[in-house]
Amino acid sequence: MSAHNPHTPRDQDDVTDLVTLEVLAETLGNLSKETTGMPTTWRIEETSLAFAKVGITCWTFLRLIPGSSYHGPVKGYAIWDLSAAATQCRCLVEAYHVLVYLIHEPTAPEERAFQQLLWNYHCELERYKMLKAAIPDSINLPRVVQTVAVLRSKLEADHYFLTLSSGHRKQILAGEFFKLDDNVALSRKAGISENYYRSNYKYCSAFAHTAPFSISQLRDFTAGDDEAKDLMETLVGCACAYSAMAVRDFAALFPDQMLKLSPEIRRIIAIWEGILRWEKSDHFGGPPS
Repeated sequence: MSAHNPHTPRDQDDVTDLVTLEVLAETLGNLSKETTGMPTTWRIEETSLAFAKVGITCWTFLRLIPGSSYHGPVKGYAIWDLSAAATQCRCLVEAYHVLVYLIHEPTAPEERAFQQLLWNYHCELERYKMLKAAIPDSINLPRVVQTVAVLRSKLEADHYFLTLSSGHRKQILAGEFFKLDDNVALSRKAGISENYYRSNYKYCSAFAHTAPFSISQLRDFTAGDDEAKDLMETLVGCACAYSAMAVRDFAALFPDQMLKLSPEIRRIIAIWEGILRWEKSDHFGGPPS
């Protein structure tokens, strides 16, 4: 399949197609493999895991796209599952923004320490909530409660935490988020247009939530026809964008791996960097409609 996104210059269509995504998926896997077992810190370890998640999500997405070498028919039928593909594409976008969050290390040591503390607190609080909901009489629940209590106490005494507004602190303690930056702010850090992020995320989220819009899309969705191909190809283009940026950002942490990137991968990354700036790109006179 060769994708056509109305916001992509025609001479750059080749970086949005299925062949490109498979090349990027292979690169994601190789990078993850090559960096496994290296000396690490908490941040590098979590960053490596987030990068691995980007790769796995990309591979899973490819399994849902007819025409992909990863795709397999079900009892002889080539399944065109737009909802699953869009939902998986959103998962890839989410994983990429977590990767960006971890890569962009704060300069202040107090904020770096707080990021780690917040990350660990949210992890254990989620574990507690899940365990309590699923097995409220679990013998492991008291231990998890104790772990959460210890981490909460550390949070409440943390200097950086105390500089936040009371409303912000309340949200953190309730487990409402685990990142200090939202995805829009992280998109800016990554050089990605807010419009590009918002439009793709909004579209994919409709399918993830089975919103009425997503149902309406399926009413006229016929497997294999031109409209179905266009919809799938738009998702493939989005997956290419975030996979290319993930390769760029993660490889930059390991100079030897950056040097190993092929000229083709470098070309794909460079083109996507220009496309994703949108408003700042020479190819566009303004934000897409």
